Amino acid sequence: MKPNESLGHEPSCRSLLIVGAGVMGQGIARLFAAAGIDVTLMDCQDVKISHPGVKFVRETPAAAPDLVIEAVFEDAAVKKSVYAEMERVYGGRPVVATNTSGLPLNDLGAGLKYPERFLAMHFFMPAEVFPMIEVVRANRTEDSAIALAISAVKQAGREPIVLERAINGYLINRLQHSILHEAYHLLEEGIATPEMIDNVAKRLLGPRMCVTGLLEQKDIAGLEIHAKAQRSIVPSLSHTGVPSPYLQNMVARGDLGVRTGKGFYDWTGRDAAEVQRQANERLRRLIAFLEDGGER
Repeated sequence: MKPNESLGHEPSCRSLLIVGAGVMGQGIARLFAAAGIDVTLMDCQDVKISHPGVKFVRETPAAAPDLVIEAVFEDAAVKKSVYAEMERVYGGRPVVATNTSGLPLNDLGAGLKYPERFLAMHFFMPAEVFPMIEVVRANRTEDSAIALAISAVKQAGREPIVLERAINGYLINRLQHSILHEAYHLLEEGIATPEMIDNVAKRLLGPRMCVTGLLEQKDIAGLEIHAKAQRSIVPSLSHTGVPSPYLQNMVARGDLGVRTGKGFYDWTGRDAAEVQRQANERLRRLIAFLEDGGER
């Protein structure tokens, strides 16, 4: 879908306030500004963002936007303080969306004066690159709020993934964390190395998923074959109901990835911003290729 493609009877999002001007917030701002939506980016600290159509402020604007997207860091108390401020200034006029997928949506919405205007819009980083955005209904979200969020996604030329019931992690992160949890288990058991896991993800799983996804591929291969393999493999998978000790111990040691020089790999001497920029550019080219029909 192209930005601002005709949306028929759907409501139009004309103005957007993004709270939180970190990497994600800035990416969301660029995405919607490029679609011609009036975008204001708010943060308590000064941020330099040079993109036409994005206005930066440090205090809540007086005029109510059609949509507020909260993109502050993952702290429930901080997020709830944002919602309280939005309700204090705007009442129930705007739809208020959180970008989180790691915190329970219904817990975040508890205590709101206007819970019918609250939902989730989960973007993937970098926000201006990925072609899909999750729109998730909280337990009291009204249909008109969902409709506006869907409309905003389509105005930006993106495809909405609509979940009618909130579940922790939503769709994409539940699938992603299922794979990662098993990957960490394989590392902890000494069965595989980070290089081995990433190599098969990039060269085997990734290409096949790009072409036939997860379930379509099983239809093609034959479900009886997959069902038999499930009976053998699933009982041996990691079924612990706790976060991986392997990962938690890395974080406790301060091994946080590129920006600290060490994570699963040694990043000594590498510039974190440049590593991210290069990865984003490769991702941008791949998605453009796939969206243009390059998989056929």
